[in-house]
Amino acid sequence: MSIGVLQTVLPVEPLAPVESLESLIREAKEGLSFDRTISRRFVHRASVTEVFLTDAVVAGSDRFLVGAQLPRNHALYRPEETGQCDFMLLVETVRQAGIFLSHRYHDVPLGHHFIFKALSLRIGDPAALRVGCGPLAVVLDVKVVTPAGGRNPRRFDARFDMVIEVGGRECARASAGVVVIDGVRYGRLRQRGRVGETARTTGREHGASGYGTPEYGTSAYGAPGHPASLDGVPGHPASLDGAPAGADDDRGVLRPVPAAEALTRPPGTREWRLHVDPTHPGYFEHPSDHVPGMLLLEAFRQAARQTAGGAALTSLDADFAVFGELAEAVTVEAVPAEGGRVRLSATQGARVLATAVARCA
Repeated sequence: MSIGVLQTVLPVEPLAPVESLESLIREAKEGLSFDRTISRRFVHRASVTEVFLTDAVVAGSDRFLVGAQLPRNHALYRPEETGQCDFMLLVETVRQAGIFLSHRYHDVPLGHHFIFKALSLRIGDPAALRVGCGPLAVVLDVKVVTPAGGRNPRRFDARFDMVIEVGGRECARASAGVVVIDGVRYGRLRQRGRVGETARTTGREHGASGYGTPEYGTSAYGAPGHPASLDGVPGHPASLDGAPAGADDDRGVLRPVPAAEALTRPPGTREWRLHVDPTHPGYFEHPSDHVPGMLLLEAFRQAARQTAGGAALTSLDADFAVFGELAEAVTVEAVPAEGGRVRLSATQGARVLATAVARCA
């Protein structure tokens, strides 16, 4: 593997012509290894079978090339009806790339907590992502953008802008914004959030609204913790396109909202209750003390597809606002918008956990 063999791959040549630099980049991409995955610790995964990254090299100042191998099929990620790879498989690969680069090249210690503020993915060439007779070898060309003025020693803020290629052909673009903090600060953050929610709940019980802006408004993926109770909402799951799910398909995360709890919504608006199962081997691949961001994104994908008549996603732009608590019900709402878009939100009481805009085709 070429991880660790960095400066010899792309030597610093400030005065080199652009053509020479691009030639070096092409050679580096072609030299990426897809023979084995990186350590699962670097992408916060408990199982090695859930790791998709295989290699990485430095390609310039805060520019990196990351190799990934996407399986033809997976317990959670299965080819779309159009034949292309699962949209959420690309999202997970983007997530892993951001975490890996932070640990490997930006000195973020293992054990720190990654809080994703935003994530977007837009597919430009679906045909390049078509699943064939073998796994897809994917290259992510990543630019890491950090705040000016030097790094805060107590936290790491970054945005990862990515161009995704298959066979040298650009097929998608993605971006992910993160904040990384240590376990002590994370514990304090979560405690403040729980105390604030308890105060708001008490205020509601006494007829007050009591909802303010959280001090640290973000939601995280994959931060380890201890799971709480299940949502326990009754109803049968739907498949990804809205049809009844098969007995062997446990990927459906949307349930009908109980009639007694349904609210009057504007025409065209659809809503569901998020099914949160901390024992699910995919959505809770390892324990979490909050609703995982990837579960919210999967709910947005399913809600957008059902609203758009079952068409596959071509883009998703999501922003995370606050942590979702495991013991409280989460409502997912979808509203058709102009230009074939679907506006999505996930709420817990009056708290907006995350919002997104999706396109399907």
